[in-house]
Amino acid sequence: MSTPRTLVATIAIGIVVAFPRPAQSQEINLATLDEGSPNYVHFRTGGEYGFVAGVGYARALPFLGRTILLGGDLTAPLGGLDNGDYRLRAGTLVPIVGAHQWKLAGSLAPTLRAASNDVGSMISLGADVGAVGGYYATGWFVAGELGFDYAALTHIVHSDRYRNLVFAGAFDGWYSNPGGNYRLGVQAGLSFARYDWVLRVGQLRDMRGEKPMLPLYGTLTFDTRWSLEVGFNSKSTLNSFFKRYTGLTPSEFRAQRSAASPYALRDQRCGRP
Repeated sequence: MSTPRTLVATIAIGIVVAFPRPAQSQEINLATLDEGSPNYVHFRTGGEYGFVAGVGYARALPFLGRTILLGGDLTAPLGGLDNGDYRLRAGTLVPIVGAHQWKLAGSLAPTLRAASNDVGSMISLGADVGAVGGYYATGWFVAGELGFDYAALTHIVHSDRYRNLVFAGAFDGWYSNPGGNYRLGVQAGLSFARYDWVLRVGQLRDMRGEKPMLPLYGTLTFDTRWSLEVGFNSKSTLNSFFKRYTGLTPSEFRAQRSAASPYALRDQRCGRP
């Protein structure tokens, strides 16, 4: 038989785990990571257990010969906005393998989630682990995603109402009664210059493999990327960026301009090499 303390923890942690939030996978076009725009800002809205909105920032950084993203975001429910209901996350996205436009990346994000209701106020600590992979072109992409959103520890401060009506000896403190949700879905996006629109849909299962009350999720994300620096991190990045907008590499462009210069035309008329 469950003790009152265990019952309280089960109910409270279930509430925290079910806090409305979008399934957390990175929603960017992986083909843009090496373009030389290191700053990413996104705005997200969607539905999972309720309607939510979020904003986040990420920074592209070189690491062991590849470009990774480090960043964080803040999410809150749209209905009945409350300072006590939010989710704060910081994490990283790391490209794992890639062949031409086919790419696979993994993500890890420690997570702090808070909720308040008639039971009391709760803060949960956990992590989100995920992977995303698919076909990434310059102007569009489509990929599959999977992940696990895990709550490990929850701190509970019970309300007076709960103590009066349910259990007077309710203990305030940390409870370990882990729970979480698996997700499996797809995402597709369109990229225009420095902007991306990303649509994601999928389904959820809890740790027992059962469907939650709302088993589907969907989000729409707007990404923008920009740079405060002038220049490029590497010669290959410069060549790729230059060729995309001119159709030529820098050396081919210089050769073409030199051939069309007045001095080159004069030399040709005079029979000079």
